Amino acid sequence: MNPPIVITGGASGIGSTLCDAFAGTHPIVVIDRQTPSRPTPGVTYLLGDLATVDGIDAITEQLRGQGITRIRGLVHCAAVAHFEPFAQTPRASWEHLLQVNLHGTLAVTQALLPLLMDSGRIVLFSSGTVFKGPGAAAVYAASKAGVIGFARCLAEELGEREITVNVIAPGLVITPLVTSIAQTEESNISTRAIKRASSTSDFVEPVRFLLSDGASFVTGQTLVVDGGSIRG
Repeated sequence: MNPPIVITGGASGIGSTLCDAFAGTHPIVVIDRQTPSRPTPGVTYLLGDLATVDGIDAITEQLRGQGITRIRGLVHCAAVAHFEPFAQTPRASWEHLLQVNLHGTLAVTQALLPLLMDSGRIVLFSSGTVFKGPGAAAVYAASKAGVIGFARCLAEELGEREITVNVIAPGLVITPLVTSIAQTEESNISTRAIKRASSTSDFVEPVRFLLSDGASFVTGQTLVVDGGSIRG
């Protein structure tokens, strides 16, 4: 088969919407800790924990078991969130956040790089909190700021192979990841140039572009998708 696009965190939220949108045009492999209640037809779902060495090893074994030796791209959506004033955040909580969001990003990218074809695509997910700096999000923003720094450096390393590495930074979009701060949605909307709630479908076309041949000269960039709350 044609080399697939791997989407992490594809069982829910933005990742699930991307699977629905791309499944008709690309082979899709999802890596997540769970399978969705309503799987997208034609999508291959693999179970894996990106936060552990054993989990990463299991993912690569499953890919080999599926006969997948090359991939067209990686879209890394998987993440966890924790919102609490930093002074009150238990060390175990912030270490877990960094382990999943930052170390997990590095680990899955490194594991899949040997499979990524030349002129392939990597799209990582950061967060608008990196630029807005809201209270009670210090650790989450730190983990997502690390993703941006990683992507910029990796873009330089992979440029010789014409592999692009870019980042999407969402504003607040209500998914299972952020239900604990759903009550802040109205105040978020008030800061936007486009004053409406964000939906997971708002990320389909930006990601589609970054995966496309038309984005072959775009790399090391961070695209903020938040309705114009952050302008600059």
